[in-house]
Amino acid sequence: MPHALVARPGIRMRSEYFGALAWSVSPRKLFRLDHAAAAALRLHSVPRASGAAPAAGALGIAEGTWRLAVAGLQDQGILEPAAAAPVPVTAGDIALAEDAGPGGLPGTRVLKPFWVHIQPFTRCNQHCIHCYCNGGPKADPFLMPIAAWQDVIGMLDDYGVLDVYVTGGESLLYDGFFTIAEDILARGMGFGVSTNATVLSPAVLARLRALQIETVQVSLDGAHAPVHEHIRGAPGSFTRTCDGIRRIAEFSSPVINTVVNQVNRHELEDIVRLGMGLGCVRFKFFPQKPVGRGAGAALTLTDEEITGQLVPECGRLAAALGVEIETIDPARPCGSGSIGFALDQNADIYPCIFGVADPSQRCGNILTDSLDQVWFGSPVLAAFRAEPATPCRRCER
Repeated sequence: MPHALVARPGIRMRSEYFGALAWSVSPRKLFRLDHAAAAALRLHSVPRASGAAPAAGALGIAEGTWRLAVAGLQDQGILEPAAAAPVPVTAGDIALAEDAGPGGLPGTRVLKPFWVHIQPFTRCNQHCIHCYCNGGPKADPFLMPIAAWQDVIGMLDDYGVLDVYVTGGESLLYDGFFTIAEDILARGMGFGVSTNATVLSPAVLARLRALQIETVQVSLDGAHAPVHEHIRGAPGSFTRTCDGIRRIAEFSSPVINTVVNQVNRHELEDIVRLGMGLGCVRFKFFPQKPVGRGAGAALTLTDEEITGQLVPECGRLAAALGVEIETIDPARPCGSGSIGFALDQNADIYPCIFGVADPSQRCGNILTDSLDQVWFGSPVLAAFRAEPATPCRRCER
């Protein structure tokens, strides 16, 4: 047995009701830890002597349980031999390790959030008929300084959020988007972005390439110009979007995102075939929400059309054309409000990005309220978690 053990570099952790969730940043791998293993990992943030378990008794953990926990952390590659001499355990170290115990957790069996959608602005060069946030050329630019959004990213990172997705508005309109993206990526957090791919100047394309992200989500709402441009409210945009997808495919994997409604529902196969010709093998076909500018039922699919037609059609196309298509999964409830949440341009907290136009769904503000208290104590979030039905309609109130 090595003289001392220490947490492997790059291992992160956060407390959970069952103990803790630990993960490696690159490559991403998650580890579920019980309370003993969580306490042991916290204690091994610096080299500790192996063999004896001087901290076990002080933490109220049986020595045998402690040894098994340490051995399990070694087996999973979370702890490794330390080159430096072991550091004696102090009372302060015990107090820190106790933070991973039951006394330091909220009294609820709810996981902390895994992901967050942030919407720093809603200004966009298009005017989509389905836009959930009423975005457009006259909508909000950045309402908070970029530094404030960097503070938000730091808070999410400290809280243990794994992934941050930036949406708008059109993300690539502003230099500030790249500052935020670079901050997220520098922290080792997962990152996602969505664009309409019509503002890809050489400078923007170079900065997007420099981010070295694996995927870029691109909005394409029709296989033909009349349909796409009607939905996007942007004459002449179809050709530019297709060209943008092709250019993005030179250095990343574009993922075509289509908001499915009564206008384009019969074009899905044509969209897949068009996308394949542009270099895409991944598609997202999610139904339009009757919120924001898309409020009302005229364009939205019914539950029967979603489960009885959209879902089977996606499965058929994926199998027939050899592509990956993500859509509503009746076997998996929506994660909004239960494993993730959204922030609008004021950093107000909402259960779902599709509900940011509805003030009744506001849960608090990440800059002025305790995220712990909001996440575990908000009645709005509690109501979302109590409605697991699919297709999800919780954000449509």
